[in-house]
Amino acid sequence: MSSLKLKRFIKDSFPDNNLIIVSNREPYLHNKSGSNIKVEMPAGGLTSAMDEALRSTGGTWVAWGSGSEDKNNVDDNDRVAVPPGKPSYTLKRIWLTEEEVDNYYHGYSNNVLWPLCHIALDRVYFRKKYWDDYLKVNFRFAKAILEEVTERSLVWIHDYHLCLVPELLKKKIPKLPVAHFWHIPWPNFSVFRICPQSKELIEALLHNDLIGFQIPHFVNNFMECVKEFIDEAEIDYKHETITYKNHKTVLKAFPISVDYEKFNSLASSIKTTNTLQKIKNKYSLGQKSIGIGVDRLEYTKGLIKRLQALDLFFERYPEYREKFTFIQIAVPTRLMEPYISYKASVEGLVKKINKKYSLGGWYPIIYRNTKSEHADLAAYYRLADIAIISSIYDGMNLVAKEFIASQINKKGVLVLSELAGAAEELEGAILVNPYDVEEFSDSIKAALDMSEEAKMCSMNMLRRQINENDIYTWIADFLREFTMPRSTLKSKCLYLFDHLDDIPRKNIFLFLDYDGTLTPIAESPDKAIISMAMHNIIIKLNELMPVAVVTGRSIANINYVLNIENIICAGNHGAEIWDGKKLVSGERFAKARKDLAWIVAELNETLAPIKGVIVEDKGITASVHYRMVSPQDLCKMINRFWSVADSYKKNFVITSGKKVFEVRPHDIWNKGDAVKWIWDRFDKNRLPVYIGDDQTDEDAFKAIKGKGIGISIGKSNAADYYLETQEEVKRLLQWIVRP
Repeated sequence: MSSLKLKRFIKDSFPDNNLIIVSNREPYLHNKSGSNIKVEMPAGGLTSAMDEALRSTGGTWVAWGSGSEDKNNVDDNDRVAVPPGKPSYTLKRIWLTEEEVDNYYHGYSNNVLWPLCHIALDRVYFRKKYWDDYLKVNFRFAKAILEEVTERSLVWIHDYHLCLVPELLKKKIPKLPVAHFWHIPWPNFSVFRICPQSKELIEALLHNDLIGFQIPHFVNNFMECVKEFIDEAEIDYKHETITYKNHKTVLKAFPISVDYEKFNSLASSIKTTNTLQKIKNKYSLGQKSIGIGVDRLEYTKGLIKRLQALDLFFERYPEYREKFTFIQIAVPTRLMEPYISYKASVEGLVKKINKKYSLGGWYPIIYRNTKSEHADLAAYYRLADIAIISSIYDGMNLVAKEFIASQINKKGVLVLSELAGAAEELEGAILVNPYDVEEFSDSIKAALDMSEEAKMCSMNMLRRQINENDIYTWIADFLREFTMPRSTLKSKCLYLFDHLDDIPRKNIFLFLDYDGTLTPIAESPDKAIISMAMHNIIIKLNELMPVAVVTGRSIANINYVLNIENIICAGNHGAEIWDGKKLVSGERFAKARKDLAWIVAELNETLAPIKGVIVEDKGITASVHYRMVSPQDLCKMINRFWSVADSYKKNFVITSGKKVFEVRPHDIWNKGDAVKWIWDRFDKNRLPVYIGDDQTDEDAFKAIKGKGIGISIGKSNAADYYLETQEEVKRLLQWIVRP
């Protein structure tokens, strides 16, 4: 998604909303530079990502003013328009004393929460004064936010420095929409319990309407902590919601990303080409292979482990000496212990390795302890043959994604720690355990020895992933989820059998999901067979009232497994519709089926020689599964897939998942679209009642909200009532069909 599309999304979805971003770190600092004032952007993924957000949406950013000249560059309300030269939003600064910086920021945030969440438990150091000032500063942030709030405000809080702010805001304005994105890992209960204020922090966070985490694993860890600490909390594991004190909090994974087009364009520029040559000349790189590492200089990034792996690499593979140079850009970070000691350890190890292996004018490691602008980084990323990310634990790691977006020549290989959140997403990277230094060193060699074809295949796949899921998509996904619950959560989802009198048994139009609703969830779709008893109930219902089965299965498959004459069905999550006798999904879907037949036929022919590929034709959509493809055939398979898929992009959206490519027509219908169409077409005078069990059924619940009745298995954001188990569906349908 481009910034222009994001702006259009914001304008169309909630044009009058005032977005307020809240973080500890500010996006722009005013610092003294000689006799002048210099405006700087601090290093870090959070500030660069959210600056892109507010440039697109407009609004206000509330943050700590930490620049030496910040106070002299705000108005009477502590506000300044940013970015400089082309303002598009407002930065509101709050002020901290030196003691508060020591206790709230260096103390509680970075000596307690940071090492705790990164499972560096020997580095956790707690003092009561840290907590006291953490409380005080969170109150100050809340006060500043409330000064900016309007009736149309959405407050989006970021990270671990501001855990208490949601509760403080909600106590003043209970209906204020508040969301939180947790950028770093969330540990499991056995780790988080070490924090002396663990329960207070979780209770405060549960005042958010939405909490976003980087990956699903962190969502699960948070729910585990709530279960152990908050007895009164009601946890819906299936729908990832927590209800506490009559307030529902939605939890969801939103893997953060980068501005793909920005880094791609920077890497493609003439200036970058010139910079590449200057770097080569400066360090006498010539035709050498080049590695790159870009990190803040702190212990979670695993620089010691990386250097140990490089040391062992040069020891075990001396043929790479004078032929491979690793450039480490170490961005200065917090000027406090243990970071000062860590910096000394890193620099000491660099000197030791260089002394051990240097020959003539060649040094194995070029070390740069400085901040670099994105334009310079794009040059280093493009130059590199490999990039190494060795985090010992990381929420995401945006450097990995910046490197991929800058690899316009597609010659680079990403060596990525399996302990970084990015490892969950980036299929095509070489994953390593940073603690296994021998395997790590072998992976460096494997990356350098990869064939040009394999490198291009891997980078093609990685670049497509980042392009499809860039920073603007991340922002839109988060804001879409943030605004959705505000309307749907106002009415409580009630247990159906406590309110059975609310459900009519006559004059209804019954809509039913299949997998998980009419049948229990099975290991594979072919094993989800409807029971004879349930089959007979559906036949009887279909004689008494209009019944439609709405499913993710194809029409052909659902008709086969149901084997019920004259029943209406919607297949492919609503993309195709059967009226009981024929497909009636309209001219648009007929064209989609015709186009899909062409791409499926071409994919089958192109991929047939590769063992393990399954092309699943669903009529309107298709899936290409490659989990069983051997590693040696993987690059060939992916290149062949895209050689076909690229020529159909005008007609289809191609998305990638875990060992699968999904092929779907543009503007394809969902279950909600299908339900509305069927209801309107066949009998709009009846009351629509929809029963479903998973996320795809939410669209159907929303489609009939206020017009009919939505019943979910497990609590739902959008349904009116819920059933506790799939077995209760049979009980309900028997009640409806009863004379």
